[in-house]
Amino acid sequence: METLTKVSFLGVNFNRFSIESLTALILNVNEKYVTVVTPNVDHVVRLNSNSDFKKVYEQADITVNDSRVLNLLSKVARVDIGNVIPGSDLTKRIVESISSKEYPITVIGCSDATIRFVTDKYRLASVNHYNPPMGFIDNDDEVDICVNFVLDNPAKLIFICVGSPRQEILSTKLKESGATGVALCVGASFLFLSGEEKRAPVFLQNLSLEWLYRLSQSPKRLFKRYIIDGVKIFPIFVSYIKNKN
Repeated sequence: METLTKVSFLGVNFNRFSIESLTALILNVNEKYVTVVTPNVDHVVRLNSNSDFKKVYEQADITVNDSRVLNLLSKVARVDIGNVIPGSDLTKRIVESISSKEYPITVIGCSDATIRFVTDKYRLASVNHYNPPMGFIDNDDEVDICVNFVLDNPAKLIFICVGSPRQEILSTKLKESGATGVALCVGASFLFLSGEEKRAPVFLQNLSLEWLYRLSQSPKRLFKRYIIDGVKIFPIFVSYIKNKN
């Protein structure tokens, strides 16, 4: 792949795209293997405290901002990290673009029911699906099953939907194995496509408060991520500003 310009912010090297240009690029990539990651606040906090995760992120070929909070902080810092492109929006745009076409995809993660629903809703012609068990990333045999499934079912698009940092780690394993295609680390994106999870109303998205809406929907699951860990972005940001000046 041609080297893409990257902009550094809070320890992440962002690429600047519109969702239209990024979708077109992804659908026309002919490289052996390309990884796409969509960092949010949780990812940035983690990679600033975990050097191994940071190294995994640095291996990504395309990195686009998933978070309106990061977008707001970048504007305060006067750094242009590009448009906000949530992984769920990118996935929806890609899936709509290949609807009714002979375009094989592979999905790692999500239930069989979710994949059946999305396949029918978007008239996807060829979907290879495997859902690994909880904790699979810490079991070499289970990781090998995922890798071999992708190798045995070659596809131009590989949606890795097992949550961070598992999906990014698995993507590096796939690259090392010689897999081909564009791997998109997009978390719960298929759950949004199926309607199992809901996006916040647009006005809340525009106010950078989608995180608050999601917290209200799943308080037990997301409290630690958003309230305990999420606030750590602010000292990271303050440190960035000090070092920048």
